[in-house]
Amino acid sequence: MNLEEYKKQYKKDQAVGALSIENRLKEVYGVLEPRFYSPQVASFQGGDDPIDGVAVYDVNGYYHLISYGMSHLYYSEESAGAEFSKWGFEFSFRVKPIEDDNGEDPFWVIQLMNNLGRFVNETKVWFDEYQYLPLGGPIRAETATDIVGIAFLKDEDLDQIDTPNGKVIFLQLIGLNSQQLEKLEGLTTKDEIKSVLDEIKSVNPKFVCEL
Repeated sequence: MNLEEYKKQYKKDQAVGALSIENRLKEVYGVLEPRFYSPQVASFQGGDDPIDGVAVYDVNGYYHLISYGMSHLYYSEESAGAEFSKWGFEFSFRVKPIEDDNGEDPFWVIQLMNNLGRFVNETKVWFDEYQYLPLGGPIRAETATDIVGIAFLKDEDLDQIDTPNGKVIFLQLIGLNSQQLEKLEGLTTKDEIKSVLDEIKSVNPKFVCEL
């Protein structure tokens, strides 16, 4: 799609990228409605958070969180004809609720997504499948958990979408315990990293994080 076609088809007040994400979530979850959280001031209005929103679904005993903000969410003439929308991905994360949270949504995951988003925006280094990252401590602060790293893998349910602003891949954050992280450290090839993630998948097919 060239610029003229883009300008004819979409209006400047349309959140064309966000609508594409929303449509994908409806394809996967149908009538199931998510809870949606957004910062008081959106990024395009000068807000500090790179993530403009996170959808939270209750699914089979766990939460599924999906970010809005690592791709171009809004009308963007500079994106017309682009291969990828902004950074070309959105985060997803599956996590079991903790009894002590008393039903409160995992806002720490939203903070994690924002921290990762800030890293990308500041360094211009983006994440891709089969990468992993030591966190330097527990994935959730002040929590007695051995989840101390994350890996990135395409979300099998959400996969990827083509939006008017370019392609968006849904990258799932996979929690890694210290033993799994140690196995990954030093591995450099996709096949080596995939073998470790396949081991995790064999016992945890949806990569649901349990603190």
